[in-house]
Amino acid sequence: MAKPNNPDQERLRPLPKPIKLDLPNERPKPQRRLHDPDDHNQNYDYTHIPESEKPTKRDEEPGPERPLSGGYYKSAQKAYGQRRPRQPKPPKQKPPKRQTSSQSPRLGKGDRLYTPPMQKKPLIPKQVKRIMKFWALGIIGIAFIVLVVMSMFRSNAWAVYLDDRFIGYMPINREIETYTVHDDAVRHLSATYGAAVQVNGETIVREARARRGELMAPPDMMILLSQSFSYQLVAAAIYIDNERVALLRNEYEVEHVASELKRQYIQEENNIYSNFEEDWQLRDTLVDSVDDLDTASEVIQLLERPVSDVFEHTIRSGDTQGALAIEFNTSLERIGYLNNITVDTILRVGETILLETTRPRLTVITIDEITRIENIQMDIDVRENDDLHVSVTRVITEGSYGQQEVRQRITSRNGIPVGAPEIVSTPRVLREPITRVVEVGTSETAILVR
Repeated sequence: MAKPNNPDQERLRPLPKPIKLDLPNERPKPQRRLHDPDDHNQNYDYTHIPESEKPTKRDEEPGPERPLSGGYYKSAQKAYGQRRPRQPKPPKQKPPKRQTSSQSPRLGKGDRLYTPPMQKKPLIPKQVKRIMKFWALGIIGIAFIVLVVMSMFRSNAWAVYLDDRFIGYMPINREIETYTVHDDAVRHLSATYGAAVQVNGETIVREARARRGELMAPPDMMILLSQSFSYQLVAAAIYIDNERVALLRNEYEVEHVASELKRQYIQEENNIYSNFEEDWQLRDTLVDSVDDLDTASEVIQLLERPVSDVFEHTIRSGDTQGALAIEFNTSLERIGYLNNITVDTILRVGETILLETTRPRLTVITIDEITRIENIQMDIDVRENDDLHVSVTRVITEGSYGQQEVRQRITSRNGIPVGAPEIVSTPRVLREPITRVVEVGTSETAILVR
């Protein structure tokens, strides 16, 4: 590579004279000029150079060749664009304290005694900041690693909430719909109390990630969710003539009570209809606790008790206290207590007295269809015979009754038939009757028989 064409390559020009500064107590710094170490014998003007820096005779005497060093070597490197060797950094020195006095003039930036303005000391030193930054990066890295490791041990799950209140996690099963958890919990409550349940809350299922130890089996989740519900029981209330008489768990208990009350009046093989004469109604009622419900046995005992009715009766001809007690199924003591009379009191026709009758709480109306076998009357054919005496009667054909099948419908009130039986269909004849033939003598003349 060719060296650049530099006119100063053969001989360097002397530097210009330094500028004199009129500074108090200040001597201008000597300017270092570039020179060739081989040209010590040249006649240069050294008038502007201080005595201490002028070359001596020893320097001018020829001697052994020395390596290039000093300012020329560095300047040559700089001029030719060569890389300067790396110099060690000088040790840091504390700046001298600024010396000021009231008599001395104010010094500027180029003065010897100039010190940079004092900087505010930071609250946290730089070394502490470096350490804090290092530890912060370390903590962030560790947290990231922990999150990655935790995510590796988590799996997809269903998070179950009840009105935005977290209940737990359960494993995902795509074969089971999400809403079955709520329905299963409601059915579990209904089976536990034996009554329909009205739940006051909404179950929300969302996808989430959970550890294996946090997952709950569906049966356990169902029980836990049912225990977290706020609910009311839907009970069945029995109303008789718009009066509530009992409160049972469900319709099955109501049907059991009704069948037990009707059973004593029903013929199971013939019964086609049974019901209560009173207005029997069933209504749904919300109940807060199971303790408010009645048991089926208690309701049956309550409804089987007879009811006493007190009414007014007008005395008729022939009525006595004994006859009235028998007719209305009461006692003489009860008649005397209600009317404030004694047993010997005579009842007058047209007077009004109070009577008490006892009847069942419920009146059971039953309709039974029965099949009966009835006889068909036979006809009698009487024939006169002149050859026989009047006192003689002779049966020619014995004859017999016929049979027919009759279906009847019987209406009863508390087991007592009401009215005549009703024939449902045309009787079916099972056997025709046979006419009986009889001969009767009409002759009054005695007939000698040999």
